[in-house]
Formats: sequence, C-alpha cells, structure tokens
Amino acid sequence: MDNSKHYTAVVIGSGFGGTMTALSLAREFKKRNEQEADEAKRNILMLERGTWWTTPVGTVQDKEVRTYDFLANKSNQPVQYWPSQNTFKGVIDIVTRCFRRGRNKDGLYDLTALGWKWPFSLFRRGDGASILRANGVGGGSLVYSNITIRPPDLIFNDPRWPLSWTEEKRHYYYNLARHAIGYGVISAREVDAAGNLPYVGERLPPDNVNAGLSNIVTRSARLNPHWKVVDEANPFNPRGTKQITINPPQAAESPGPTVPDRANALWIDRARVFQTAVHRIQLTSDFGAVDLAINDLTPEDTPLGTKEPPADYPLEKPVNYCERQGRCNVGCLPGARHTLNKQLMVAAFGKPDGTAPLFDNLKIDALAEVDFIKERPGGGYEIHYDQYEHQNMRQRGRKTRTTVTADKVIVAAGTMGTTEIMLRSKKRGLPGLSDAVGSGFSTNGDYLAFMEKTKERIRLTRGPVTSSFAHFNTEDTSGDPGAEKPKFHTLEDQGIPPAFASLVGVGLPLIRSLSKGRNRGLFLLWAILLWGLKQGWIYARAPFINYRERQELFKSEDEVSANMMCVVAMGREAAVGQFRLGGPAETSLRVKRTDYKRFHEDPIYKDIEKSLRALEPHLRAENGDSEKGKFVNPFLNNVFYKRKLLRKFLGRFGVDSITLSHPLGGCRMAENVEHGVVDEYGRVFDKRKKDREQRFYEGLYIADGSLIPTALGVNPSLTISALTLRVADKIVEELGVSARTDARV
Repeated sequence: MDNSKHYTAVVIGSGFGGTMTALSLAREFKKRNEQEADEAKRNILMLERGTWWTTPVGTVQDKEVRTYDFLANKSNQPVQYWPSQNTFKGVIDIVTRCFRRGRNKDGLYDLTALGWKWPFSLFRRGDGASILRANGVGGGSLVYSNITIRPPDLIFNDPRWPLSWTEEKRHYYYNLARHAIGYGVISAREVDAAGNLPYVGERLPPDNVNAGLSNIVTRSARLNPHWKVVDEANPFNPRGTKQITINPPQAAESPGPTVPDRANALWIDRARVFQTAVHRIQLTSDFGAVDLAINDLTPEDTPLGTKEPPADYPLEKPVNYCERQGRCNVGCLPGARHTLNKQLMVAAFGKPDGTAPLFDNLKIDALAEVDFIKERPGGGYEIHYDQYEHQNMRQRGRKTRTTVTADKVIVAAGTMGTTEIMLRSKKRGLPGLSDAVGSGFSTNGDYLAFMEKTKERIRLTRGPVTSSFAHFNTEDTSGDPGAEKPKFHTLEDQGIPPAFASLVGVGLPLIRSLSKGRNRGLFLLWAILLWGLKQGWIYARAPFINYRERQELFKSEDEVSANMMCVVAMGREAAVGQFRLGGPAETSLRVKRTDYKRFHEDPIYKDIEKSLRALEPHLRAENGDSEKGKFVNPFLNNVFYKRKLLRKFLGRFGVDSITLSHPLGGCRMAENVEHGVVDEYGRVFDKRKKDREQRFYEGLYIADGSLIPTALGVNPSLTISALTLRVADKIVEELGVSARTDARV
C-alpha cells in the first residue's frame, strides 16, 4: 500500500467542528512526533468539498494582495475571490459564480430546497425547508454573521442532552471556544496550558491569528459608544454585556418620535434603533451588543484598544479592522472577519510573508467531496471521495475517484453533509450505525423579517451585518418541547449587503423564488428582467422630472434601503425532523417532521412573531402604510395566509417553507444507540456492540452541529466550537499505541 494514502486521522470538513478538532490534534501529534523517534509520524488529512476564498483588494495586512498568489501558485490550492461589486452587477456575480451547482463545485453558497429537483419542484410540494450552507475552506465561518453567543443553561436542561459536564466545565469550554474563535485554536491551547484562560493581557496572546472578539456598534473604530456594561463578573460571559444607555428614558406607552441621546449619537443607526426599541417594549432585560468575531481597533483588553500599548509592543504588525461595509455574509473585503480559512492557511501553508507553517503533519485537500466511509477488517477506515479538477479550467467539474485510509476519522461536514455521509455509510460501509441516523433535525427556529417603512433611518448597509441581540422567554420550561408555554428565542438586527439593496422593490419575490429551489439560470434571467424593467422606467422618467425632485436613479444603495428594518430570529424549535436519502428526481436529502406538522407550523414561530409585533409600534413610521409598517418574512407568503383555500393551494408549490442557515441535528448525541448516533464526546455508537463495555466504532467521531440534539435558539458557532473542542480533548485522552500510523490492511 502507498503509505501516503494512509493517515493517522482524516477530518472531513473544515468548518467550526473540523477546524477545532484538526488543529487541536495537529498540535498534539506534533508534540508526540517530536518526543518519539518512530519513523512513522502521526499526520492529518483534512478533506473539504469547497475551495479557498480571499479578498481581491489590498488590506492593511496584505497591501499587495499576495494571499491569492500564495495559495494558488505557491501552495497549489484552488482559490476564488469574494464577490466585490456593491451594485446589481454584484448580484449577477453572486448568482452566476458563487452558487454551487452542476459543474460549479467551488461555488460559495449551497442553497437547497429539500424535496424535488427542478422542474419537478414546480409541480410537487417540497419538504418545507430550504437550507443555505457554505461551501469552502473554513465552512460556515465564510458566510456567517460572526456572532459568538452562548445559549442560556435552560437549553441544556432538556433531557435529550446527555452531557455530564459540570457548570464549571461548561464555563471552561465556552471560554476556550471564545478564545479559539477570537484569537485562534492554537493560541487557545497555549493560553490554556499556561493557566491564563480567559485571557487578559497587555498584549495579544501567543500564536494569535486574530485580534480578539469585538462589540461593534459605533460608526467607525475608536469612537466611544458610552454603553453600560452589565454582568461583568458573570462567568456565563466574562466579557460582560454592553447595553445602550437611554437618557432620559421614554415611556414604553409613548412610542413617539425618538430623540437620539447625545451619548448615543456615534452609534450605527441600526444598533441604536434596535436596542432602544427592545429597551422600550420592556419584555426582556437580556439584550445588548453581540460578541463579534471581527478585528476592530477597539477590542477589549488588547493593545489595539484605547489604552496606550506597551513600549515594546511590535507596532509594525497592524491588523485588518472592520470598515463597516455591511458585507459580512458575502465576503469581507478589508479581511477583518475571523474566518477559519485564516487559521488553516497559517497552520498548513504559513503566510505570504515567508512565515513557515505551524505544522508539517497537516494536509488540506480542497474540492474533495466525501461519498462514504467503510470500516476495515484489520481496524481503521477507508474514506471514499471524489477529487474535483481545478487546475485545468476546461475540465472544471471533472472528478477522480479517490480512497484513503485512516486510523481515526472525524466527520465534521456540517449538519447536512455529515448526515448524508453517515446515511450512505450505513448502507455501504458502517452497518453498525444507529437506526437513529437522520433523526433530531432542527431548523433552530430560523426566521427572517423585513419592515419596509420605519420612522427613523436605519441604513441597513452600514456596519457589521449584525450588531445587537435580545433574548426572550428565558425562563426554564423544564425541557418539554411540546409544552404550550412561551418558548425561548433570540432576535437580532440584520443588515444586507449593498449589492442586494439594488433589488429593493423587486427583491422579495426574487429571494422567495430562489429559496424554493427554482432553476438558477431562469432565476437570473427573471432577476435581470425585473431589474431591467424597473431601471428602464426610472431612466425614462428621470430626465423629465429630476429637476423637480431628485430621482431614485441617483440614490445610493444606502439611501434606497435607509428606511427598512431587518431582523433575524432563532428559537427553541421542537427538533423532531427526520432525514432520509432522496431518489433520482429528489434532492440528495429529504426531511419531514415526525409529528406530521410542517416546519413553519412549529409554535416557536408564533412566539417570534409576537415579539416582532411588540417591536413594530416603536419602529414604524407614523401615518404610514399599515402593511409596510409590519414585519414580513419573505420566505413565508404571509399575505396569502388570510385566505385558507388559497394558502392550501399555494402550499403545494412550496409557499409555506422555512429558509434557514443554522440547521442542527441529524446525528444527535444520546446516552445509547437506540436514541442517538454518538455519545456526548462524539464517539459513534456501534449497535453490534451495544451490550459490551466498549460500544463504539473505535476511532470514529462526529464533531459538528449534527450532534446537537435540540434547537439552541441562538447562533450555533460558539456552542459547536465548545462541544467539538471537548471532542478533541477526548480523542487526545484516548491516544496511545493504537493511534500510531501504519499500513495495516
């Protein structure tokens, strides 16, 4: 056997779970390789189905835009640029180049309307769930909103969580995860080994890739937000919660025109308006600025803050910082976001300035899509995957069937990717997998709503894409997902990329069409047609009336969306979805709820809408259009809900569908193989061994959002990181002679 095809560990996926485990293991393997004189060294292969993504413009840290050349030519990696246009041309670029489909295997976005493939989706009812996920090195971090937020402990009181960690351990792993996202995984491990977690220091910590978490609510860096910090001593979040100061307070029952407090004049409009409205409805006191995984010039407790840095601090090492461009979900041009590809590049390839890679035992193969995993009779596993061509543009989309073997396999391909791999593997290579594979899917209560006419200018395109959060119904409901009680949920303000602001007026039906799985080519033609008709009418009128009143043609994207408000929500959904593999005319995965309800019928959405209704009087314009002064979810056609017969008819065409970006479950953790796929440490159950003390597949783990057994009601990246760092620690604990690389057959 070719020893280069055998690895100590193979990590499938490069998102939060994959990066947390791969870098933790690479560090441990390196230490053991240095301590032992064996010829066979422990090594890791990371397989990622997408490509690398980077900025096409100069940044503070890379003025000459050398990263692309460094990855593409010096490291022989497939690379794409973020979409950079902020006009309608940007929309065309995103839809044509950045959506994964057909031969375009390196597209950034994978949007799947679960159910029937096109054109059958035009005539057959879908599953009621459309899932948007990332495709690239760095996984979900490439397109997420940079939010690191911890769910309340009531989530873990649900009996479906088999966790045995103490409250102290829970605090420890969340702090470790904050550091791993904020500074870097290797930095987190080094700081933890030195007993300095959570990190507080006069300089950036050792081995940092990023500059720490930030709370970004001001119009530009270094401005004083004059916020109040609450719960600073709370171990739940040692950073404390930053809230707007309302002075003088305005009565909740008097939702008149807001007079901005002078202390808050430097706030981003969206952050100020959202936090002020939440304060006034008096339904919760648990709100504030979200901890963002973005470099800014004012991150707390670092030399980049307002304090004078130490005299010996290396000022020649500046960092990219947030420029408030509102592009987080389509690629940060200044390079300030803590996307995981930064950590992976430094670990495997080093830096364009000649900095050596951290590890010589970590290999990353991009454009490698795993099909299934098969156990080997002598121990270990075969991983079967398709390697897609990237060097020859004429052969884009062509694939080579490849197989590697490993002693240990960590599956971290995300909720959909991991569940699909494990369902196929159950049929083709892992017959002992639990019959619960595919169960426990949750939409995490994902919800998106727009209000078209606000009384204040919101400026959706300005700032980080999310600045603030509010938790509702934080009382414990004793873990009963079916109880008719108000359920925990989170609201967050949401910006939109400037390119999509060009679709205001025609965008909602387009977005709804795309989310239902319509043909991408037809979608693009329809988008161009609608946009062209609108622009044609504007161009035709402008010369004759612009002298009287400045026309929309001459307004910036910022102005066009200035009086709109967007809110995203997540909540404690029932998590009773069931995945199965799809057939030839279906999407690769199908899903349904085991209680026979449609996903949009979950009670959590009524609670979310109730909170949105409470916000409306404090946001909408006075004497305006009553319909445009309401929050509307563009993915649920609420207009038709008033007519039941019409709703029933349109439901067959996928109108009643939830579009989500935080899918959870599918390979959930449990106490035994009858109820789940893995235990609390991500170890995969083997039902053939259920009566034995060792009841797992040896060396097989799952480390991503698919192991989470319930909805979280918050953005899941921090929780996924905390759980998978714990998985990595268990793998290290179990390392021994059996973990040594060899060529067993």
